[in-house]
Amino acid sequence: MLNNKENNLPTWIFFSNVDATLVNESARQLLAWSGESFGRLLAGTENLLDVLVDGDHRLAAENVVKLIGLLGACVASNPTPHPSVRELFTDCVMILSRKLAELPKEEI
Repeated sequence: MLNNKENNLPTWIFFSNVDATLVNESARQLLAWSGESFGRLLAGTENLLDVLVDGDHRLAAENVVKLIGLLGACVASNPTPHPSVRELFTDCVMILSRKLAELPKEEI
């Protein structure tokens, strides 16, 4: 678990409005594309996106890692990817990964 080691609280990652909106819109397009083939993971992914765009645009670092994994599973769930899928996925993962990389080493 990615926690602040001093007080065992989650490590929060904050996103600009632009980054939060881009991740949300790109990820939701991926979810719409994958549809029912993504199945039971759809609700969990949507919940994380709702938290990201709600108010202060933050996610716990642990949830950023989960979101990257869920979006990868979303892309892999459909054997016939739409041509824009790679670009949407890359947009999401680049922003999320950049935010993780900005964390101080002691918080990872």
